Amino acid sequence: MPLYRPLFGLLLLPTLALADLPRFEPEPEQHAQVQQQGERYVLQQPDGTRLELDIPEGNEVEAPSFYVEDYDFDGHLDLAIRVPVGMVNSVYHLYLYRPAERRFELLQLPPELSERANCSQLSELQPNLDERALYSHCRSGPRWYHDAYRFDDAGVPWLYKTLQVNHAYDPDAPVFFPLFEKTLDPQGRIIASRALDDDDQPRTWTVPNARLYLHQRPDATSRTKAYLIEGDVCEVLDQQGDWLLIRYASRKGPLERWVSLGEAYGL
Repeated sequence: MPLYRPLFGLLLLPTLALADLPRFEPEPEQHAQVQQQGERYVLQQPDGTRLELDIPEGNEVEAPSFYVEDYDFDGHLDLAIRVPVGMVNSVYHLYLYRPAERRFELLQLPPELSERANCSQLSELQPNLDERALYSHCRSGPRWYHDAYRFDDAGVPWLYKTLQVNHAYDPDAPVFFPLFEKTLDPQGRIIASRALDDDDQPRTWTVPNARLYLHQRPDATSRTKAYLIEGDVCEVLDQQGDWLLIRYASRKGPLERWVSLGEAYGL
């Protein structure tokens, strides 16, 4: 693990001395340092070159904040620049270290990623080492949304998780789940889904009737012989109209099947 020199700045005011700006080693014996020149900031890179840093546009009253962390999980420290935007949001520019060149590179999200993500720009970044995923959070209206990115072997990001709103609201449906976290593969295909509440916790549903048959697909012709009974608690994975995809912890292991809300509530 590379050595991190303890000269890391968080909120940096324009009058701070040079020593208060981040100085760190992205890999052993390779030094990098942020320096201020008037209203500009430059990065002294390990290869000896000086890179003028692109500061995000945001609140002009506050100076940018600098953070040093391994954001792409390659074992090398990177540099993030944060600027507040509005009341609660912020925007980040992220410079990833490329050890082969001993230089930093500004991360540019491909347009196809920005179009699919909730946050069009990187915001409120939180690396999750357990998932090896970089989470970006932004607030719209009353709630926070998130996207998570993973990086391939070449350091290119791809959308790993995103929060989606279920717009197919049916006022006649007995239950409705508005938020789903979707997990994707590197090709952009959805490989998992789960309903979340406003605190980003998995939502459950309890079987309301004596016997509820399980289905292979969200249609009546795919009914199986298996069933749940009243009081069984299931995790909600997806909703299509009056059909729920649920996961039930059976004695033989997790069971994922569809159930009919019409059958559950006698509609």
